[in-house]
Amino acid sequence: VVPRSRFAPVKTTGDLFALRSDAYTLTADFRITLKEERKNVPPTIKLDDMYKFVDAMEKLIPNGPPSLIDCKKVVVEGDMTFAKGVILKGEVTFKNSGASKEVAAGTYEDKTVEL
Repeated sequence: VVPRSRFAPVKTTGDLFALRSDAYTLTADFRITLKEERKNVPPTIKLDDMYKFVDAMEKLIPNGPPSLIDCKKVVVEGDMTFAKGVILKGEVTFKNSGASKEVAAGTYEDKTVEL
C-alpha cells in the first residue's frame, strides 16, 4: 500500500495542469507536494471541456504550464495555447470564442482576458 503522502491526487486534466506547474515541487524523496508559498492551498483550475483529455490539455500548454505559484484560480474557456513566460496571479479567466489564439507571455493578475 502506498501512503497518500507519496502522491498528489489527479482526477482531472485541471489537476494535472496545476501539478505540472511551479505551484508544486518534487521533494528529495520523490514526493510531489505544494510549495510552501501556497500554504497548503492548491490553485483552482477550470478548463474548458475541450481539454478533458490529456492530449488536448498538452496542446494548451506546448511550452509548459504558466506560473501558478501566486494564482488562486484560473478559468480557460475556448481554444487557445499558452506561450512560454505566462505568469498568473490571483483569479484569472481566459475566454476565446473563435479560432485558436495564443496567450502572450506576460503577467495576468485578477482579470478576464478576451482573446
